[in-house]
Amino acid sequence: MDQPPVRPDGLQIEEHRAFQESFWKVERVAWIVFGLTLLAAVLGVTGSRGWLQRQTMTFAGGAVDAPRFSRWEASDTLNASLAGGGNERRLILSPEFFRSFQVEDMDPPPISAEAGDEGLVYRFRSASRQPLVLTLHLRAQSPGVVSYRIGMDDEPAQAVRTIVWP
Repeated sequence: MDQPPVRPDGLQIEEHRAFQESFWKVERVAWIVFGLTLLAAVLGVTGSRGWLQRQTMTFAGGAVDAPRFSRWEASDTLNASLAGGGNERRLILSPEFFRSFQVEDMDPPPISAEAGDEGLVYRFRSASRQPLVLTLHLRAQSPGVVSYRIGMDDEPAQAVRTIVWP
């Protein structure tokens, strides 16, 4: 049996330098993957709060804040701010929205909800001059990319895309 060579520092050990260098390369790739995953989580790409997790659609009569990234079977919200002033306001959600999301609760409740050509139309009224702030509590029904439309009052509906992670 051959003895391992003696290193300059006097140690006599068997080194597998090629294996060690390939192991270091794999380790560095894993560090980069873990770092990118952590960065994605901080930014909100994983669907758990962050700078990129939400998207806002603005209309003349208010704004809608919807999730850009969501998680399958996890609670999420869609927030809308409708102009106040006593006039009736409408929030329209396309049928594609309801194929992918379940509305668990709405605060405040609408005065009426009816199916229209564009989708489900929620009607609200506020006597206050302050904007009416709505919160729809949602739960995604399946993972995937969900494309739907959101409209407000008589303005054209805007396209929205939400990625639902498994």
